[in-house]
Amino acid sequence: MELDRRSFIKGGVALGGAAALAGLAGCASPAQSASENGGTEQRPEAAKDYKAKPEPISDDQIAETLEADIVVVGAGNAGAVAAATASEEGASVIVLQKIESVYSHGFVFTAIGSKMQKDMGYDVNGWEIVGDMNRETGCNLGKWEVLGNWVNYSGNLADWIVERFGETKYGPFIIEEPVAPSEHWNRSYQTTFIPVGEMIGTGTMMTLATELVNDAVERGNTEVRYNTPAVQLRQDESGRVTGVIGQTEAGEYILCNAKKGVILAAGGYECNPEMRAEYLQQADGLDSAYTRPDVTTGDGILMGMWAGGQIQRSPHCSNIHYDPSLRFHTLQGTTIPFLRVNAEGVRFSNEDVSYDEVWAQDVRQPDQMHFQIFDDNYMEDLPNMGTGMTQYGDWTMIVPDGVENGWVYKADTIEDLAEQMGVPADAFAATVKRYNELAEGDYDYEPDFGKLGYKVKPIAKAPFYAIPRHASVLTTLSGLEVNADMQVLGEDGKPIEGLYAAGNNSGNFFGGVYQKMSTPGMSVGRAFLTGRVAAWRACGITD
Repeated sequence: MELDRRSFIKGGVALGGAAALAGLAGCASPAQSASENGGTEQRPEAAKDYKAKPEPISDDQIAETLEADIVVVGAGNAGAVAAATASEEGASVIVLQKIESVYSHGFVFTAIGSKMQKDMGYDVNGWEIVGDMNRETGCNLGKWEVLGNWVNYSGNLADWIVERFGETKYGPFIIEEPVAPSEHWNRSYQTTFIPVGEMIGTGTMMTLATELVNDAVERGNTEVRYNTPAVQLRQDESGRVTGVIGQTEAGEYILCNAKKGVILAAGGYECNPEMRAEYLQQADGLDSAYTRPDVTTGDGILMGMWAGGQIQRSPHCSNIHYDPSLRFHTLQGTTIPFLRVNAEGVRFSNEDVSYDEVWAQDVRQPDQMHFQIFDDNYMEDLPNMGTGMTQYGDWTMIVPDGVENGWVYKADTIEDLAEQMGVPADAFAATVKRYNELAEGDYDYEPDFGKLGYKVKPIAKAPFYAIPRHASVLTTLSGLEVNADMQVLGEDGKPIEGLYAAGNNSGNFFGGVYQKMSTPGMSVGRAFLTGRVAAWRACGITD
């Protein structure tokens, strides 16, 4: 699809897949939803109590009753691992899945202390990694005992997954090399496991999750009810959670009693405009990507709250990415600190920040986007630009292919480039002129925005290029308050017996307002791990 700023303003999009299209169509930001539905850009009114506890579903409304040791709500990354783990431990399991299949996203996961890493001679203390994450961008808001689960158990988790899939059509696995550049904000750790086999659905993690659920079913002690969303938890007089009520496609209610526990693993709330407006205000206006709009609507978190659980205090954390992009075609290299200008053709920030922080300046700009500007010396400029862990891909192919497909603008003059971008030519020309003046200077930090002087590259050699960039929210990463055993905590800070949360239904792992990308794949790694720990504890396994 040919794309320029004018088509973007009109709502034109270039998408990488059907799932992204569904996300854009059904997961607009709160401001966008209000604008589309009522012609105003106001958020949902605070008076609307979307968190109000519904009336209990009575016994006479139940059409079918099922019995199991453990009921898992959701069949994504966390739910699949929880179901497989509980099944392996000999528990009977019921999985309630909202849609017609297992559904998750991701291509990699993280772990520390695995056999593969030890064989490679990689010996980094996991506490260094979670400490880096929690003290810096996490604002010390993660619970150290919950973070400790990743340090203590993720190696076991990785060994379990590699042993299951390493010699199958879904393996083998490789471990991404670490990046340790001079800039502290761009380093990464060697924690990322990458399966390089077959893929189904939305990514390799969906492939693994699907196989984990299928294996549990084949074991004979697990039943999955697809197209059966959980709608309400059951509790006894003491407040213990004893089961879950689901609703079939026909609208009938089924009661799934759980002898040992219920594990909430229904995903985040990135497609719930009311929750986003309350807890994720920093991402207002950013589309929700990488999910179907009917899946991640905060159901598990809300059910936990209705049962007396407390949600993690706002602001909440999310992983905000330019890859994938919904409004523009996805191209690697967003983090490269070339000149960035907004939709008015004006420079607005120091471009030399980590990938996970670029969006924070964009959200203040018109259309919440930027253009990445460079000249024909880009291949000579790239090696010392400090691109960090995100890697910039093969720009010998990215740029020419992008130009050919209309994803990258190319012009022989700055004025022609401005026209393609749809920005004011005078303002853009003045911005480039000033930037070139800065490039001629000899200083450690340039005087306008404080960027390292050697990274201010002139835009002087034609042809000139521009790449449009717009961030999207992949998932929300904050949920219900939990302890180290993944038990949901009530308003009094004590565990609600029989209730566990995993994945993006659980909180206390990520803090701050965005996920630090020094450990690529930590979102999936945390989902896998919390599902495993929750299943262990529900089965009575304490170590």
